[in-house]
Order: sequence, then structure tokens, then C-alpha cells
Amino acid sequence: MDRIGRRSEYLFMVAECGSVRAAAEHMGINPSVVSRQLRELERDVGMPIMERNGRYLSLTEAGRTVVDNHMTRRQLDKELEHSLERLRHRRAGKVVVAVGEGFVESLVDSVLTRVAAQYPEVFIELLSGIYYPREPHEMVLADEVDIAITYGPETDPRLVRHTFSRGPLCALMSPRHPLASQSCVSLEALSSQKLIFLPPGSGSQMFVESLFRSEQRIVTPAYRCNLHSTARRMAIAGIGIAFMTKMAAGQDVETGKLCALPVDHPAAQDTCGNLIRRAGRRLSPAADYLWKLMTSMR
Repeated sequence: MDRIGRRSEYLFMVAECGSVRAAAEHMGINPSVVSRQLRELERDVGMPIMERNGRYLSLTEAGRTVVDNHMTRRQLDKELEHSLERLRHRRAGKVVVAVGEGFVESLVDSVLTRVAAQYPEVFIELLSGIYYPREPHEMVLADEVDIAITYGPETDPRLVRHTFSRGPLCALMSPRHPLASQSCVSLEALSSQKLIFLPPGSGSQMFVESLFRSEQRIVTPAYRCNLHSTARRMAIAGIGIAFMTKMAAGQDVETGKLCALPVDHPAAQDTCGNLIRRAGRRLSPAADYLWKLMTSMR
């Protein structure tokens, strides 16, 4: 039966690909190798496992039984690997952090390098980008992540919060843009431009929209994307204006690819980020060390 188990992979691939040649190409081996393994498998089974159906091969009832058993064994192997992986992480420790794209550079440079040195065996899972429909604070409350960084005000009493400054909100645009020579830019001026928005549920996008609402301005974006990096790339191309802090824009501003003009609005003068964890949850030693390092992150 062990021989059947080893050779059933070839039958499975032929069934998936429709022919011996296609299966061999997918596996990166010679078709003669696949044919030989199928002949030996059929001999071990003791009855036909495939039959020709026009140009393609199809499974006999015996062949389907072998393939079904193969798929079951593959699933069991996968579950075993996942179980062992969980045990390995439990022994060494695991920390899950949700962080927006704009904070990744600071996290990696000033925090993760030190955590890696202090806890080299700890597995760290980093979730970054735009989260929809679940935001980072929801994942923290559901214990899906240990720690998260959010953008904008955070007042939920179920969370332990450390707030830090991120500087003014800026309009990011190409140096070639007509507004790029200004020292700052008003919402009135921005409302007539092609704007690049992030998903409506993201913290930074909700903040941008609240600024326009505060001046009773209705704006419709020309573009919407789900990554800060994509928004910056579009702004560099000169097709629109994106919104984020100068710190989040990073090297694109430092190298002159983008101009970062502060948005002329009282609420935009100093934006904030929040380091959060669920109140009452006891962090592992590695997660607690990570939390303490992150409180000094900028």
C-alpha cells in the first residue's frame, strides 16, 4: 500500500492536467517517467485505473478511489504540518501585529531588528496594508492580533492605547504639479483637483473625508486604491494627489519624487497614530517587549 501511496501523486496530476504529457510538463519530468509510474501503480492496484475518453484520459472507479485517498492523505499531511507549526510557535512564542503601510518602515527599522536580537526564536506575523471590512482595532478586540497600530483618534475603553504624533497631514503630488510650489494647500484648492483616495473604511481615509466635510465640501476622487504605496506611485506619475504624512511617504519625499504640502486645516496640523492592545489581555514576554519598544516608535 505504501507503493500505491507514493505513486498516486502521478495519477492525481494526470487527472488534474488531463494527459500524461501535460502532467509531466507540470511536474517538470519526462512523460515516460509518468507513464512508467502509472503502469506500476495499475499493477499494484490490480485493475485498470484510467481509460481513454477521446483525446483525454479519465479515471476508472478504481482510479477515482486511489485519487480520493491521495487527496485525503494530502489534507491530513497539511493538517499535521499546521499542528506541528502551531506547537513550534507555542514553544518559541508567537506575536501577531497589524500595522498600516505608513508605519511599516518605522516598525522594521526601530523595533523588529531589536526584537529579533532579543527573541531570535519568536515567530512574528506582520499584517500590513488596508484592512477591510475588519479594521486593526476590531482584530485586537477579537484577539486575532496581539498589537496593532491605528491612525487617528481612538477612544474605545476596551483598548489600552499609546498615542504618538505623526506630524501634519500632507497632500502628496508630483513636483511638476501646478500646486507643488506652494508652502501649504487649502481644501478649497484641493477640491478642484484629481484626488487619490484609499478605501472608505481605513482610518486615514476617514480622517481625510472628515476634513472636507468640516468645510461642507463634497469631493469625488478620481482614483481609489487599497495601498499607500500604490497611491504614492500614482501621485509620482502626476495623475492625482494622495494624502498621508510626510513620514509615511518616506523616501519618495526625501528623494524629490514627491512634494508633501501640509493641508491648511487646524485638525490636519498634527495627526496621530495609536499603539493598541486589548485591555485585560496578558501579553507574552516577547509581545510585551515588542509593545515597550513600539511605545518609543515614531
